[in-house]
Amino acid sequence: MENLLLFFGRLHPLVVHLPIGILLLLALLELAGRWSRFPRLGEAQRTAVLACGAAAAVMAAGLGWLLAERGDFSGTLLDRHRLLGFLTAGGAIALLVVQGLRWQRVYAPLLALTVGLITAAGHYGGAMVHGEHYLTELLPGKWQRALGVPPSAMAGVRELPLDPATAQVFADVVHPILEQRCVACHGEAKSQGDLRMDSWEAMLLGGKHGALFKPGDVAGSRMIQRMLLPLDHEERMPPKTKPQLSDEELMLLEWWVGSGAPRIGTVAQAAPPPEVADILAERMDAGREEAPRPDRAAVLAQAAALSAQLGIEIRPLSVDAPWLMVSARLQLKQFGDAQLVTLAALGPVIHWLDLGETAVSDAGLAQLSTMSELRRLQLDRTAVTDAGLAALAPLARLESLNLFGTAVTDGGLVALEALPRLRRLHVWQTQVTPAGAQALAKEQTDARRIRRWEEEIAARERMIRAEQFEVTMGETFPAVKVAFPPPGEEKAAP
Repeated sequence: MENLLLFFGRLHPLVVHLPIGILLLLALLELAGRWSRFPRLGEAQRTAVLACGAAAAVMAAGLGWLLAERGDFSGTLLDRHRLLGFLTAGGAIALLVVQGLRWQRVYAPLLALTVGLITAAGHYGGAMVHGEHYLTELLPGKWQRALGVPPSAMAGVRELPLDPATAQVFADVVHPILEQRCVACHGEAKSQGDLRMDSWEAMLLGGKHGALFKPGDVAGSRMIQRMLLPLDHEERMPPKTKPQLSDEELMLLEWWVGSGAPRIGTVAQAAPPPEVADILAERMDAGREEAPRPDRAAVLAQAAALSAQLGIEIRPLSVDAPWLMVSARLQLKQFGDAQLVTLAALGPVIHWLDLGETAVSDAGLAQLSTMSELRRLQLDRTAVTDAGLAALAPLARLESLNLFGTAVTDGGLVALEALPRLRRLHVWQTQVTPAGAQALAKEQTDARRIRRWEEEIAARERMIRAEQFEVTMGETFPAVKVAFPPPGEEKAAP
């Protein structure tokens, strides 16, 4: 019985448009009838229209009451919408009575009042579904100020600071994500599962399934668990019919929970890892000019001078960017730590660096700290040991590292865990064991993200198959000849 009543309640969005259309159309016809060019409504016509409008208003109010009592809506917006809905139904019935009694002086003001009530009721109903500032959030700023839209609601988000380090972790990073992805179903107007995520205080209360998150425990936080479920899972959040979190947004939420879910504090105080810092810098650079690239002509001139001085190969990686590829391999043992000090002057523009078979040692690797844009590094057959690998920690963008033929062991691989983007490591003919390599691979790989992507791909493939259309025309196919083995040889094969 409960489900049946909720079923009828869900018809409210369909029925509610009937009284709106009928009463607004009646008001327009009455206004048009004041000019001689348009015919006036007759008494019978007016009565028929009012009867339909009143019946539709009563039905919409009743179905809305069922939906509010057994649905997921609650809060101030619902109270206002429900009250105005019942007043509209009462106004429509009163109009029908006034028309029957021929109280013409009361009819026009009452019609205007009823139209105002239904307009206000429709506004609050729309605000419940789409958000309180759905109509005004995209208006120019001066229009918003003239309409009294709160600054925090303008453009849907807070005005972010230019420096990501000074941004508030919750207010500037976490809350905008929740506002965009979660509050539509877990806010003041609609709180599915008795859960609200429109404020810090509401999030702490949790919902009917318990606490929303556990500070410091990403895997044990219900919010993250639901976001990692397969796309087709009934408890997946957001549901597959809603806009999904991007990988960057999910990473930020996981970082926030893992950092203890702080309410107050800046990004700098939370000390995000390099991959999170990059995402924050990209999301918060609105209004901040991009840092200018080094002048390509000046870089190439300096590169040519160093190439001639050191006898190494230095080439640009593209025809329009200043990034360089540097190879000292042909110098063999004539290129060592002292030469690497000289090369460090080009550090900020080096993307690829080949130091293989040179005399570079652990002491020289300290010069690599200037190479913040380095992507590929080859140290094969050098004197580098475990102690030197700690100097690679500042290379947050390093993706490929070649340590072939060095004295590196499993102990040195621990230092490589600080490289968030490292995805290719060559350790052939070193002291690294398979167990050590597997331990580093496990540390560098986010298995949950891979599994989630695989599940999403599988779900999308199922959706594609369900959408595909197949036509069979009844064609005949050529006969297929099958060669059978001679008698007695069927069991010859093992």
